Amino acid sequence: MSKILVIDDDGTVRAVLGALLGKFGHQAILASNTLDGIAAAESGSIDAVLIDMNMPGLDGLEAVKAIAHLEPRIPIIGMSAGSATTSVEDYAVLAANLGAALFLPKPFDGIDLQGAITAVCRES
Repeated sequence: MSKILVIDDDGTVRAVLGALLGKFGHQAILASNTLDGIAAAESGSIDAVLIDMNMPGLDGLEAVKAIAHLEPRIPIIGMSAGSATTSVEDYAVLAANLGAALFLPKPFDGIDLQGAITAVCRES
């Protein structure tokens, strides 16, 4: 069982992802903001991070950069539906440049999620 940190400001998204990860045999650690997510990643017990790019306050891109710098062994999966100023494609490129291993465009299904988690947990 892998411990997957989910960082998303939308409570419904966190709950759904947590339930799916549990169904796939993983333990979900849920964070509603990037600062709490970075602190959880620093604990050293996280196997992968799933993070929304479009977050209030410290955005997901800055959090990807911080987590990749502080805990480079933890694979990061970015996710986004884009924003008014940044397309999904731009988020994917920016996240990869900052250290994300994979990117999931929202909306995605359970099969996509399971494949991404399997891929990054196998690589780490």
